Amino acid sequence: MIRFRNPGTQYSTQIQVIKQLYEALSGQENFTLDDMAVVIAQGRLMTAYGYAGDDALRLSNTEQESMNSAKMNAKMYAEVFRMLGWVTPYSESSSYPLVFTYIGAHIALSTGDCSRLYEQCVLGINNPTQLTDNMSYNEKLRFFQCALRTFIDLDGIMYKHELCLGPMSVDDEDEKAYQNMIAFIRSIRGSQKRLNKAFLDLAVSLRMKPTPVDNCTRLPIAFMKSCGWVESINDSSLYGKSMACLKITQHGIETYDAIKVMYDLRLDKYLKLEKNVQQALIRLGTYSMLERSGYDMSSVDEIIRADKVICEGILQGKELLFSPCQTLRRKQVEEALGIQMDVGTESRLSIGTFESAVAVREALANTDIWDLNISHEVSIELLGRDEEQEFLKTVNKLYSDGYSSGEIVNELFDYYIDATQITFYPLIATLFKIMGFNCSFSRPGDNGARWDAIIDDPIRSIPIEIKSPTEEQFLSIKAIRQALENKIILLSRKTHVTTPEVTTLAVGYYMPNERAEVNRLIADFKATYGYSIGVIDLKSLLSISVSILTDKKTFDKEKLYSLEGLANANI
Repeated sequence: MIRFRNPGTQYSTQIQVIKQLYEALSGQENFTLDDMAVVIAQGRLMTAYGYAGDDALRLSNTEQESMNSAKMNAKMYAEVFRMLGWVTPYSESSSYPLVFTYIGAHIALSTGDCSRLYEQCVLGINNPTQLTDNMSYNEKLRFFQCALRTFIDLDGIMYKHELCLGPMSVDDEDEKAYQNMIAFIRSIRGSQKRLNKAFLDLAVSLRMKPTPVDNCTRLPIAFMKSCGWVESINDSSLYGKSMACLKITQHGIETYDAIKVMYDLRLDKYLKLEKNVQQALIRLGTYSMLERSGYDMSSVDEIIRADKVICEGILQGKELLFSPCQTLRRKQVEEALGIQMDVGTESRLSIGTFESAVAVREALANTDIWDLNISHEVSIELLGRDEEQEFLKTVNKLYSDGYSSGEIVNELFDYYIDATQITFYPLIATLFKIMGFNCSFSRPGDNGARWDAIIDDPIRSIPIEIKSPTEEQFLSIKAIRQALENKIILLSRKTHVTTPEVTTLAVGYYMPNERAEVNRLIADFKATYGYSIGVIDLKSLLSISVSILTDKKTFDKEKLYSLEGLANANI
């Protein structure tokens, strides 16, 4: 069985950590776990014994390495980042020290949302590789491609232990083995007793206890949720009682439909090719990942065309699914790309190249930046519910402990990653109240309320469609449509006073994956119906609210009433 031994760190934290590590360590020839531990701890991205920063480092400094929480935390990130292809061993003879990869530098230097490239990196995870030749498992597998296929073939729903019994324990290139796996899972469904026995038998065969096997599901589930491929649901149809299961999303289905027709290049096929073909495939694999992520690849168009001619007999017109930084030792990748990643930032790469590519990618989505300016202290007298007071206490406690407003936002953002409707709806109402709006939320299951929350205004009320992260981590096209429906119904029923010109909102944990598609839909709705739709993510709302509470800042409230497209807070 494939082992994902690391705990489920969240997308936003992973991105924050890699950016901070790159800023601090990219000028070095290589870096160690100790280097990483210092950067992560001093950046207050971890705690030890309840302390952060230098105190965390001091308390973690023990003779027994396994008890050094700062170093173990750094090792956890290093293994996740190596799996994603963002860092790689400096030499071929040892796992450490590390260097950043070409793809890792793109992630670290992105100035905005990099979820599309992140998704490509998750799809790039495969086994075996030249970087995992000491693993205790031997499955030949591109796990997430196989997992998405398994979801589809099992009617879109799976329980987490089925991941272990299924796609984590199969060679996905062996079609007979794959079909036997699907049949086996179907055979145990309907009986929790059969499920428990199958899972226990698996643990015994691995010479592991059931809990560590269960823990192996944490990271892959976190990856799939971060990519918007699956969402959590309660389901009783699989095993006769309500269980927390996973359901594939429309984006997950579309992702599998896209990759199943690609040419999937694995290590064994790669090693049989001539060197010039290998190098062409390294370039095509790397550049394809960036192109699918929205980067402008016009500067290497001629190289791509020439490499496609070299690989024509292999690809036969198909797009390439291959992530060299996650599969091959770095010297081969760097030689093919004509770069060197271990000689310091200035001579290594042109940062300007990355920034211009990022600018082109981000131009795909219109974003309204909300600048926060020093102003009068905002009244929060509307905050009276217990959960609102608890939120204020949490922010004040973190602030008194020395956290900056940005650090508080990150702490809270990660905390709410698993929030259900019951928690998330009141939170969104609280944040809008802090921003100075009279906002109330609907109780989940209240069929009499069409919208999830509403800003009640004497003349410009705003309906709010909310998606909790357990419903969907990335706002979907469906949420945008529902925001439009909310506006139409509000104008029709006239339960609150508003005007056609006032926006209607969709609020969720992350911004949509496909921003360009969402903006096109918003523009189409505006052209057809004349209504504006605004989209806001949790981090933006937290950024504004926390800055109001800690830095005594506010923003131009008028911007909300006319918001159209995606909003982002600039603090």
